[in-house]
This record gives sequence, structure tokens and C-alpha cells, in this order.
Amino acid sequence: MSVEQGTSTASPVLVAAVDNDRMALLALQGILPQLMPTARWMWGVGAADEAVRMALDPQTRPRVLMVDMSLGDATGVSVCRTIRSRTDRVLLLGITAFTVETYAERIAAAGAQGIASKADIPQLAQALRTVAAGGTFVPASVHTAATTPLQFHSASDAHRMLVDGTAAAHGNGTDNDGRPAPKLGAKEAETLHLLSRGLTYDQIAAQWGVTASTVRTHAHRAVDKLGAHSLAHAIALWLSR
Repeated sequence: MSVEQGTSTASPVLVAAVDNDRMALLALQGILPQLMPTARWMWGVGAADEAVRMALDPQTRPRVLMVDMSLGDATGVSVCRTIRSRTDRVLLLGITAFTVETYAERIAAAGAQGIASKADIPQLAQALRTVAAGGTFVPASVHTAATTPLQFHSASDAHRMLVDGTAAAHGNGTDNDGRPAPKLGAKEAETLHLLSRGLTYDQIAAQWGVTASTVRTHAHRAVDKLGAHSLAHAIALWLSR
């Protein structure tokens, strides 16, 4: 675990979450007092676009946003990157029902302050308290599995790194909006192409002789690489290339 100590405040820590599993949202809301007694539940939503909008609105902006990694047609990585590129006022904690090692590197690069397993309540509590205090959290299992040390950054540092990275890329292999030109794999590009023509995951899977989950993985990777906040957004970006 890596921690950067921050200062705490006597005011309640406003916490929100995005998870497309409604029962998971209810569970998070229910155990929040156990995870962090000083926290106050602000809101919980299931859609990536709504989470981004509410996190960026000063009227609904939480101190900490817990972001599930799998959000149907969007990913938690893309949600974190979209929010962090716009503001450093929201602390981001990735949460997942899968192994944290699967997402740790990508979510760190997307500007989050840590990641924790939804199934490990002590770990989730430690991560939430650390991030809310201004620190960063890396589960011990991530350190064990990593070949090189993984570092999460503070919200301000992560925001600056993303903004500087976009500025540096402008005019050097960028699209018309100044974003780095997408470098998608053949399957990722073909997935977006077929989805844009109206095919479903199941239809693409049948055409390729693979499972629908494999096609969904290609789509999610495309969303991440394009820095989109939803699958629809990724398709629009790809079509406008």
C-alpha cells in the first residue's frame, strides 16, 4: 500500500458511487457508515454519463466518487479519465468485483487515487478512508503481482498530468479536437464498425465464432483507448476520425 497523508475535516465527507448493479449501489449505501463513519451518502447512479455530469456539477459534486470498473457499455476507467481531465476537485476510488490487478494500472493512468475490491470490506474501508484523507491506495496484491512498482497520484497531480499530456499531443498525431489519435487494434476497430452498423454483441460474436463477452471486451478496450465516456461516445469518435 502507498499512502500520501492529507488533512481531514470535521465536516461530513460526501461520498457518491456509480455502479450499474442497483443492488450493489444499495449495498454500498448501506455499509457506508461501517466503511467510514464520517462519510455521508450523496448519490448513487448506474449510468456513466450521469455520473460524469453529477461529479462535474458543483451542486452535486462529491468529495469521493466510488467508480465500478464495469458499467455495461462504458468502463470505470473511461469515467475516471473524463472526470479527472476536467477537474481535480473529486477524489476517485475504483471498485470492482473482479481482481483489482485487472484494472489497477489502467485506472491509475486514468487519474484515480486508488482501487479496492467490493468483496473485501476491510480493504474497501481502508481505501475509502485513505483516499478521502487525500492519500493514495494500492492493494498489497497489486504490489505483489506487478513487475514494476505501480503508483497512484494525488488528484491535483493526476489532473495536471492528463491536461499536460493532452496539450503535448496537440498538433502531433491528434484528432480535430486535440485528442491523441486513436490507435485501436483490428478487432477493436472492427467491433466499433459493426456496432455502428446496428449489429449486437451476440450477432458479432456469432459472425466471428466467439462469445459475446469477448466482443464486449473489445468494445470496452476501444472505449478506454479513445478516452470516451460511453460506447456511443466511442463510436461517434471513431466515425468522426
